[in-house]
Amino acid sequence: MKAQPTLRAGIAALALFTVAGLIWGCVAEDPSRAVTTATSPSASQVAATADATERDVSRMGGPAERDGVRYLANFFASPSGNFLCFISAAGAGCAGSTWDAGVEPSRKICKDEGGVMGPELWGTTPAAWACGTDPHSLPFLASGTDDDNLGVAWWDARFGASAPFPPEPSQQLAILPDGKALVAGDFRCSVAKDTVTCRNSRTGEGFRVSRAKVDLKA
Repeated sequence: MKAQPTLRAGIAALALFTVAGLIWGCVAEDPSRAVTTATSPSASQVAATADATERDVSRMGGPAERDGVRYLANFFASPSGNFLCFISAAGAGCAGSTWDAGVEPSRKICKDEGGVMGPELWGTTPAAWACGTDPHSLPFLASGTDDDNLGVAWWDARFGASAPFPPEPSQQLAILPDGKALVAGDFRCSVAKDTVTCRNSRTGEGFRVSRAKVDLKA
């Protein structure tokens, strides 16, 4: 089954994801330690971490569901815009737009589950390549593609950055800059030189993804 964020995506938004080729699905492992209640960040929460290099997003994000488990998803993009990612207390993952030759595994691993999306990490299970056909990470500022843009509620100009979405420059991405990190429950995602690393601090499982390489044992 697939995780489906609660969206009000219109025809234009769906067309954008089709053009970009950034589509998402999920591997079969069950998530754990999921957050079940959507909570918007307060002004004090944002101010307290505005100048930090790490921001806890455990209690913010857009409502999402996977295999009947509800959680809060936070979306971000790598500095180049090549990776659109999510982090939650249930798991984390990234979708790549462009890969160097030989990085992606054979599409045969997906069987009837769509195409190869990128690495994901759910619950206590090891990281794995994910397959699917549905948009998963929507890190767009003021896009109207989710309720009140809760998926990028972590973002402000002092902590994050922004840049045009390469396939559609009128859309602004919520960038997680180099040296910054988001934390949700046991999961932590950080960015360094357009490489995204996500780990489960409780299990030690994780992945590191760049255009040139994907490490599922990060």
